[in-house]
Amino acid sequence: MKVAMEDLKAVFFVWEFPGNPEHIEVPRPYPSISGRRIEVTFTDGEKIVGIAEGYNSQRIGYFMLPAYPGDNNIRIFVVTRNTRQVKLL
Repeated sequence: MKVAMEDLKAVFFVWEFPGNPEHIEVPRPYPSISGRRIEVTFTDGEKIVGIAEGYNSQRIGYFMLPAYPGDNNIRIFVVTRNTRQVKLL
C-alpha cells in the first residue's frame, strides 16, 4: 500500500507492534548521546519527547530517538508539515 508523506505525522520504528499499555516511563538519560532534546506537538495534539538527530524545520522530516531508553520506539521519523510546535528542552 502506498501512503503519501503528507498523510503521515510520523513513522514509528518499534520493538513490538502491540507494545505494552501498562509500561510506565521512567526518566533515565541516555549515556552520552548527541543531539537536541525536543518536545514535538503534532497537529492532532499528541506530544512526544525525544532527542532529535539533525532537526531542521525546512526539511520534509527528521529522525528522533525516544526520550528514554527502554521505550518501545526504537526510532521515530517525524514529518515536519504535520507538527504544530517543536520546543527545545
